[in-house]
Amino acid sequence: REVAILCNHQRSVSRAQETQLEVLAQKLQTLKKQKKQLKAILKMLNAGKTEKIPMKKDEKKLAEQVAKAVAKAKKMKDKAKTNDDKIKATEFDEATKVKKKELTEIKFKQAHLWDKLPGSDQVIKKISNWSKKISKAELDLKQKDDNKEVALGTSKINYMDPRISVAWCKRNEVPIEKIFSKTLRDKFNWAMAVPPDWEFNADIAKES
Repeated sequence: REVAILCNHQRSVSRAQETQLEVLAQKLQTLKKQKKQLKAILKMLNAGKTEKIPMKKDEKKLAEQVAKAVAKAKKMKDKAKTNDDKIKATEFDEATKVKKKELTEIKFKQAHLWDKLPGSDQVIKKISNWSKKISKAELDLKQKDDNKEVALGTSKINYMDPRISVAWCKRNEVPIEKIFSKTLRDKFNWAMAVPPDWEFNADIAKES
């Protein structure tokens, strides 16, 4: 990132990036609300007001509907021969995706709750877990926001010896796939065999 900023490698912020930032911000707010509710649940447990503690709503029925819709969408796609059939299959598939998204949102919104009354230890443990989730979400959001106008890939692809990245991955046991896409792995195939202890030598590079 520092190299990209130093070299003034910029990019315009796409609509997809803006949407991603909005989604991350919404996720962070939801996590904070859930943690607040968990603290309230702990207070209610300690005060013996268990009748006011919210429970997780049953997701099973909606999950079954989504599973059936996914199976039906696949069958419709496989059997579609005419243009009309293909249009119907596509429309049904899009509707199924909406249902899957709804199920995912419901699961996320009540992920902090229980099917039955929890104990104080369970709530305390979940509050701790949610604190970690919030910290991670805040870091993710900050990184995405800080880097939205920085072209991080330009230096890696066009200016930096790929052997540096490959050796670093091997030393730190990071999968190469996390750093280079398949296209770049094919492009830099000659660099993939370097040992973990390989280091860039500027003097030798100048000679060559």
